[in-house]
Amino acid sequence: REELPFLQRHGGRLVVANTGGPPGLAAAELRREVTRFIEGMKPVVEAAEAHGVSIAIEGHSKMLIGSPDSLRLFAELTPSPRLGLALAPAHLPQDADLQAALVRDLGPALAHVYAWQHSAGVFEKRPVPPETQLEQLPGVGPLDFRPLLAALREIDYAGLIEVFMHPTPR
Repeated sequence: REELPFLQRHGGRLVVANTGGPPGLAAAELRREVTRFIEGMKPVVEAAEAHGVSIAIEGHSKMLIGSPDSLRLFAELTPSPRLGLALAPAHLPQDADLQAALVRDLGPALAHVYAWQHSAGVFEKRPVPPETQLEQLPGVGPLDFRPLLAALREIDYAGLIEVFMHPTPR
C-alpha cells in the first residue's frame, strides 16, 4: 500500500508483486489458498482503486500463483480490474500452444506480460555465457512467441509487454 501514492504521483500505473506461498497445491487446497490470498489483498486493492493504479501478481513457478491452474483460478476469482496477473512465460512450461491457450483463458485478468522465456540463465547462480543468457529473449531462445502474440491480439490485450531477462550473475 505504501508504494501506491508514490506510483500515482510519478505517473505510474502498475505495481508487479509476487504471492509467496507454497507451489504445487492440489485443487481444493489451491482454491482455498488463492481465495485466502485474494481476500488478504482487499485493502491493497481498495488503495489501488483510490489511487487509480493497478497491481499485477506475477505468476512465479516457486510460489502460490505460478502454475497454469493457479493462474486460471486467480483470473476466475479476482474481484477487481485493479488486481490482475503478470504473465511470466519463463515460469511456465515452455509450450507455445499451452501458453497461448492460457492467455485466452486469462483474458481481461492479464495486466502485464513479460516477453521472457526459460533458459539456463534464468535461475543459475553461477556465471552463464552471454549467448546463453540471451536465450531468455523472444526470437533467440526456442519458445515460439507467435502463438502467444496471436492470442494477445485475439483477446484485444492493451496492457504492458516488457522484454525481460535475468542477467547472470545478477
